[in-house]
Amino acid sequence: MKAKLVTICLLLGSAATAQPAQPTGAPPARAPRYIEATPYDFGDHASWVSVFDGRTLDGWEGQASAWRVEDGAIVSSVDGASAVPPVYLFWKGRDGGELADFEFKTEIKLEGEKANSGVQFRAMLLGKTEKPNSEWESFGYQADFDFTNVQTGALIECCSGPRRGPRPRPFRAAMGSAVRTAATADGTPATIGSLGNRDGLGRAINADGWNQLHIIARGHTLAYIINGQLMSVVIDDDPERFLARGRLAIQLEGSGARRVAYRNMWLKTYN
Repeated sequence: MKAKLVTICLLLGSAATAQPAQPTGAPPARAPRYIEATPYDFGDHASWVSVFDGRTLDGWEGQASAWRVEDGAIVSSVDGASAVPPVYLFWKGRDGGELADFEFKTEIKLEGEKANSGVQFRAMLLGKTEKPNSEWESFGYQADFDFTNVQTGALIECCSGPRRGPRPRPFRAAMGSAVRTAATADGTPATIGSLGNRDGLGRAINADGWNQLHIIARGHTLAYIINGQLMSVVIDDDPERFLARGRLAIQLEGSGARRVAYRNMWLKTYN
């Protein structure tokens, strides 16, 4: 009996010593509840596609006589002596260049006190008429940019210049505003929030140099970012007039001597 008891004790002792050592000290660190977002980086182009080779207008189409490549940028200019209507240059892309959900980044430099430019998107071409270059007249959303910052940072629907096609709706998300469109008879939009003081936001604009433009179109929500600063937002809730897809274009308009240059053009699609 004593022999059996000794054997059992020895077995139990061996089993006890075979157990893994218990952890000592502080418990393991817990994962953080929140993860801080990385800083905005205009130069982050992972999963983006370059849409300008820096040398030619390959991949773009429009009024060819109005556009050229200079010093690694797509350029259009007017000397001011002649009346020139707005000129557009459209990205050809795949599937006829139509985009639904996407992001677009580019850099812009505008010259001329009355110069106006911007990026038109989800646009439709209005068709050719007997008018010269009418095949490049279009209608769509537009992220505006002008030399005196009256329209800079605004999201609108454009354009009434051709005097044909759909009549542009009267909404405008000016610099510093978030706007919801309306399906009411008079089309009155509603401000749903403020993005900051216009004077403060305007200090983010480099009036005499290059500016970084970033446009985001995801479903009914459109956002316009300049130099890392969110400038305007549109939520288009009009079920009949909402533009779900269309072309992407850069443009030049205004009056007097004016010049625009675009470079560093990147596109990311979600459709």
